[in-house]
Amino acid sequence: MFGDALSVALRSGDYGRALALIDSRPDVAITPEGVRLRAELMARLGRPEEALLLLESHLASYGSDALARYQVGEIHFEARRDSSATLAYRLALSGHLDATRRDLIQRRLETMQARRGLRLSLTAALVPDSNINNATSAGTIDLYGLQFVLSDDARRRSGVSASISANAERRWAVTDKLSVSAGAAASLLDSSGRTFDLEQFSGFAGPEWRPTADARLSMAATYRDVRFGGEPLEVSTGLRMTGDAQSDRFTQWNVSGHVDRIDSKRAREWDGWTYGGQVSRTRYLGPSAFWRATVAHDVYDLVGDEADFQIGHVAAGRLISVPFSAFAYIEPYARVRDYQQRSTAFGVRRQDFELGVSARISKRDWSFRNAFPFVQVTASRSWSNVAFGDYSRSRVEFGLTRDF
Repeated sequence: MFGDALSVALRSGDYGRALALIDSRPDVAITPEGVRLRAELMARLGRPEEALLLLESHLASYGSDALARYQVGEIHFEARRDSSATLAYRLALSGHLDATRRDLIQRRLETMQARRGLRLSLTAALVPDSNINNATSAGTIDLYGLQFVLSDDARRRSGVSASISANAERRWAVTDKLSVSAGAAASLLDSSGRTFDLEQFSGFAGPEWRPTADARLSMAATYRDVRFGGEPLEVSTGLRMTGDAQSDRFTQWNVSGHVDRIDSKRAREWDGWTYGGQVSRTRYLGPSAFWRATVAHDVYDLVGDEADFQIGHVAAGRLISVPFSAFAYIEPYARVRDYQQRSTAFGVRRQDFELGVSARISKRDWSFRNAFPFVQVTASRSWSNVAFGDYSRSRVEFGLTRDF
């Protein structure tokens, strides 16, 4: 009787009755098939957020359910949350899906690329009582062989700060494979007092070429204006090149390079050039997990001989599904900063080495006006032959992020 009544309701399009029938049978409703059908009916009844909550809760226990992850992608796709939809589709493709849905996902990915008209994103975060700067524990520092006492601001280890960032990007198609993209971004970190406030404004514009559906090459002229403590810090202009490719349904590569001219507003010695690159490889492990390896290197060739330095960075991160319908991305990293000349002020050639780990936990079944909450925790330890570069740092952020 139950099966016949459900079939009649589905064939007649009476989705409300069909959902009520499934809910009346808890033994059916809690099965993976029952969960997926209930989510589909909720979405068709105009209740996508309830469907998303149901699916994400289910995936916390059944992380290998590629069909459920595909449904998550469909909900985000219809809501035009393209970044969330892309991640869900990529994760689903690495699981066990039938050929029909694989083909549909490829078409969805192509559609999202084609409909990249105007994209907006907004992120806001609150950082309560955690380090807002290097937070050295040193009380004094040697300069030119003389000992100086560091101010409370230089040694401050706590204070509440808030940040907000916004991004806008627009794409204009020229041909099926060639387009022009332009965008702008702004971010503001408001710290206790004015000393450590940070403001950044940036923009880019340039061509983008898609030789295949799974590859993208772009080049853009860039501009960035940075202000620190309420005063101009530097302005940089340059060129950025990026490339993305999906070598198979499990593996994605991201490569970028840049060269920039720096115009310092604080000291002529900090004028100069910076160039570098980054390579990332993402390996999708199933509907609820991936790992990512990143290597980056940047060189700063500045006017002041003692100002030249290089930065190397390596990281390996893992995305996993955790209880309470959340994703956690955990990434240990190592960073080296190496100055090229002996410093007259410090009497040594400065060298810093930092180890750290960051963890970002995001709830995918909660939203506030379509903004998703997250918590990010970072802990690091830095060693240096200069006193204020030797520190331990911790940071906790509570925030919301939304794509438009």
